[in-house]
Amino acid sequence: MLPENFAMYNHNYKNMDLYYIEPETKKVERITDWELSDENSVVISPDGEQILFTSDYNGITNIYKKSIVLDENSGAGSITEIKAEPVTNSLNGLNQLSLSADGKKLVFTSLFKSGYNIFLMNNPFDMEPVAETLKFTNYMASLTNKDTAFSEPLTEFTEVGDSVKFERIRLADNDKQKISVSDSTEISTNIFTGQYKSKDEESDSTKVDVSNYVFGGQDLQKDTSNKLIDRNKIFQENLDEDGNYLVNNYKINFSPDLIYANAGYSSLYGLLGTTVLSFSDVLGGHRIIGITSLQIDLKNSDYGLAYYYLRKRINYGIEGFHTARFVYLTNQIRSELYRYRNYGGVISASYPLSRFYRLDGSFSLLNVSSENLDNLSVPTDKSTFLIPSLSFVHDNTMFGYTSPIEGTRYKLTAFGDIGLNNSRQAFYSLVWDYRTYFRFWYDNSFAFRLSGGYSGGGNPQRFFIGGTESWINRSFATGNIPLESPSDFAFLTPALPLRGYDYAEQIGTRYSLLNLELRMPIIRYLLTGPLPLLFSNILGTVFLDVGSAWSDDNKLQLFHKDESGSTVTKDLLIGTGYGFRMYFIFLWKLDIAWSYDLDRFSAPRYYFSLGLDF
Repeated sequence: MLPENFAMYNHNYKNMDLYYIEPETKKVERITDWELSDENSVVISPDGEQILFTSDYNGITNIYKKSIVLDENSGAGSITEIKAEPVTNSLNGLNQLSLSADGKKLVFTSLFKSGYNIFLMNNPFDMEPVAETLKFTNYMASLTNKDTAFSEPLTEFTEVGDSVKFERIRLADNDKQKISVSDSTEISTNIFTGQYKSKDEESDSTKVDVSNYVFGGQDLQKDTSNKLIDRNKIFQENLDEDGNYLVNNYKINFSPDLIYANAGYSSLYGLLGTTVLSFSDVLGGHRIIGITSLQIDLKNSDYGLAYYYLRKRINYGIEGFHTARFVYLTNQIRSELYRYRNYGGVISASYPLSRFYRLDGSFSLLNVSSENLDNLSVPTDKSTFLIPSLSFVHDNTMFGYTSPIEGTRYKLTAFGDIGLNNSRQAFYSLVWDYRTYFRFWYDNSFAFRLSGGYSGGGNPQRFFIGGTESWINRSFATGNIPLESPSDFAFLTPALPLRGYDYAEQIGTRYSLLNLELRMPIIRYLLTGPLPLLFSNILGTVFLDVGSAWSDDNKLQLFHKDESGSTVTKDLLIGTGYGFRMYFIFLWKLDIAWSYDLDRFSAPRYYFSLGLDF
């Protein structure tokens, strides 16, 4: 416990030591008390009696081993008195220890050939200490007055021949040897820089030009060029009168994070192409994202620009966008081409309550229109919406290969039009989506999902169920996309998947959907021939989808009796089947599903689609 008069500003926190805490008693005990060094990156043996840690005790970060259990043989009164033994003696610092569960393999990082690399040590707790203590570096020895691995560096110059001098550096005591130079004088081991010529070597008439060489110990000519003057001037401008660095305000400079173009497929509007440009500053507190998909002119294109302020706990955003889609809609006579447009702006904020919970809020201005391009006599239908939105989000899932494999995520959202512009188009909606994933046998999982929506008001939002996401060989129960007004283009929401049925099998202002899915690996690796194509992680699924969409609670009838008197489903839709997932350029999905009415199964339906699972 800290004393009542403890003041943090009086505490010496410049060095790091090791402690351990007993969770049950909350007792804290110190492990190391070395001065002038940092101890960190601790790993513990499987029996809990020894630790390995890194420390720069001698001036270079090495790995040490220490017992953390007091016994009679140790002769120590506390854990801090138990001696730590060095198990490495590296000239490069060793960092980031990681130990296998059985304690037999230790990996760490160290600088090697100008880059950090990973190294492996076997049976680290069984290794004998490399020394009783490691020799101190010159710098650390100067701080602690300890013996150093190197004596004070001596710089001398010995004449060899008539004109060339060679620098001599005295080495450690245990490395000293006796050698003979040109004058046969016995001296310590030397490291020479330059050209050495022995007495027995024949002379060469060719002279070595050393006029451009610079030898240590000579007075060097000072650089008086403008480059040096300018450099010193810049350096002085960054210092105050006392020689301290000046504090400058942070300047925001954006640099590109990501620029790419991609192609996508919408099950409602077909093939799409988008270019994304993302920029941020060095500290990541500001972000700009631009999206564009230009076609002919701005009126027929998709584009958007967003700015996000991310410096504080609350993330703020502002964005503007324009979206255009072309759809053939069939009337009683023929199909006609319509252009739907949606443009406006959004102000948003996201507040994290904790690591896994957050609140998201936004306020949107939407201008939506529909135009009949094949019949210009049909007037353009326009609507404007002011949409406040609030969401509560939880997510602690961990992803597998094609979908989450463990954890829970859910989202509850309330939004609507407040009717300031037109009370007849006002509406409110409440939408929820709960998903949880049960992992077993390492990479198998069972997914449970329950989602629903409710909308009311003068112009309620509509939902449709049936089909699956990004369905390539799609078909609509309504014949085409069920757009009836500009508000449908903005708010019509598919509730998917419900396999065994067409898109828009049911449409309503309320819906409820249950999805149960078992996901498991089928083939780990598959190498084909004669073309050597490698397919890996082919996954299988078994699923059950149950749901319904309706508009009037009084007319909702989930079951009824058929002509033979059997109980069958009416408004309740049930689909079941199995599927496969395979990644080849894209993530491909094949689902084979049957609809079921409690009496019989339908003919199988085949769903080819792209993308991740829920």
